[in-house]
Amino acid sequence: MAATTEPTVSAQDVAASADATKKKTKKAIADNIKYAGIESVMPVKLKTSNAKGRFIAAAKDIPAGTIVSIEKASASVVRNQSFSNICHHCFKPAKLKQMTRPRVDAQGNQIANQVEKFNVPTHSCTKCKMAAYCSEACQKEHAAEHDIQCPALAQVNSLATANKVMPENLRAVLALIGRRAAEKAANRDQAPDFASSISTAKPTPFGCVLDMNPNRHFTDREKLKDAENALKDLIALVPEHARVTLSEAVELYCIFYSNQHNISVNNQQVLALYPITSLYFNHSCIPNCVYVGEVDGVICVRTMTDVPADTELTISYVEICQPREQRRRDLLLTRHFWCKCRRCSTLLSKSVDRFMDGIQCSECQNGVMIFEETKEVQDINELMTDVAALDQEIQGKFAQCESCPAQIEVTKLVDVLKAAITDYGAAHQTLQTGDFNRGRLMLEKFIKDYESTHILSPYNAYLVNTYTTLMNVCTQMQDLDRAIRYNQVVVERMEGIEGAVPTNYPRLVEYHFTLGDMCLKQAKKKASNRTPLGRNTTRKYLSEAKSSLEKAYEGRKVVFGENSPSTQAAKRLFEESKREYNAYTKSLEKKKKKPAVPAPAPAAQPTSPAAAPAPAAAQAQKETSASA
Repeated sequence: MAATTEPTVSAQDVAASADATKKKTKKAIADNIKYAGIESVMPVKLKTSNAKGRFIAAAKDIPAGTIVSIEKASASVVRNQSFSNICHHCFKPAKLKQMTRPRVDAQGNQIANQVEKFNVPTHSCTKCKMAAYCSEACQKEHAAEHDIQCPALAQVNSLATANKVMPENLRAVLALIGRRAAEKAANRDQAPDFASSISTAKPTPFGCVLDMNPNRHFTDREKLKDAENALKDLIALVPEHARVTLSEAVELYCIFYSNQHNISVNNQQVLALYPITSLYFNHSCIPNCVYVGEVDGVICVRTMTDVPADTELTISYVEICQPREQRRRDLLLTRHFWCKCRRCSTLLSKSVDRFMDGIQCSECQNGVMIFEETKEVQDINELMTDVAALDQEIQGKFAQCESCPAQIEVTKLVDVLKAAITDYGAAHQTLQTGDFNRGRLMLEKFIKDYESTHILSPYNAYLVNTYTTLMNVCTQMQDLDRAIRYNQVVVERMEGIEGAVPTNYPRLVEYHFTLGDMCLKQAKKKASNRTPLGRNTTRKYLSEAKSSLEKAYEGRKVVFGENSPSTQAAKRLFEESKREYNAYTKSLEKKKKKPAVPAPAPAAQPTSPAAAPAPAAAQAQKETSASA
């Protein structure tokens, strides 16, 4: 809920704020000149306004699936869970070799005569053991940057643990320092290059990183102090000619922390910094664009929908299939702004968000309870120091049913939601222990307790996410029939409210692909069952597979491009589903048209009906003769 924040503002404060706005606008205009080269290779134009600052818009009508930006990261780090699986330079799969080591118990004691196998990269740095590569060539190409980082990388994990800092953030600072030193040694021009294709993209220069907002004053003071302590020791390990000051290191830390993008490359996770994308593609909870990670640390921004000329091009920084307040809080804590996009600014009673927040009316069991946020956040600085202030507005307020006169205290609605979140979290904690059977039962009970009893709206984000988790759990447990049903519910709910997700929204596209894939597998498995029920089930699965995979193929073409491996995979499955459906349908039609076995020819009939007695009369005559 929105906070009540109305700080007293003096005339001097207003004047100072106006001056700051003018300076910000002048800098944005200057930046537009610096980055104007993108307009010559993409159908876009850079713009500036007092309300939005910098932003990027369509220079003409742009169809869905059009690339509007290609950028190679200024710096990137492979996430811990993917550390040994991909090359730290180009992000292609790393070659692995199997090794063995003594097995140890929970206390760290070696177990006699027992070893465990593990994989290590074939090509890696033998000094720091913190960089993996796909080839010797890639390792040599990355040497100019890695040599700067190497001595400090060896100590990253110990410094991160000692100072309670994420090691990925420390590695990111080293990556930026390495990039800065390598560009300085090569005397690279700091003007950005703009590519029209992925293969020609070059890293955005380090100088562009400094154009980004570090949001240092929004970072938690205690966490910032921990980071300073870790960075102080870290930069002391960097070669002197490449070393930065502690203040500069903290600035880089804050820039990366506030502007990083989490991308998936070859099914592995990478954190990267894209200055041009961050500077010009603003967030929206109803985005018309999506960014996708490609090889070599490149991201492509593509339009998800048809975009008219002069329309702002936007992406989403958070998952949009969640309640409004959750989205806003996530953005506040990670990106340091209070979302005022069109979706978040629309009255809740007129927005699709009322269903995602949805708590049903206990009286009419039809409408959802609505509480309009009457105030918007004005002072982000104050709110960042006290996020709990968002809860203050609900005290003494009432929510109104959209369909009947019923009212309820907002605090009671919050209690219902907290209970649901507690039960939802308990089920997920059980799943994390590996107990799928019990976790599944808890999730199914959650649906019974909160949906079947009309407490939560069917479109409530927690219910939809519960069905999503159940789909994954049932897939793990090889219960594909039930997984298919849960997948169908998720798709129905996401598509059931107009405007809840954009056309070709990646998450929905992937649900279509998963649904089609599972249906195709089950249809093949059940095709041998020729009972009426078996035939009907197989036909339904094949029909669902064909329909879902077609949507997945069309969606992936827009999101990833026609030639993307994932798009081609969807295309192959779609074509296979069509063949299977047509073949099965024809086999059923042949069975229907198969000629019936001819009946035996009837006995010759007498020429005159009177010549042959009726069956009963003939039988009576026969019995009379026998008596005589």
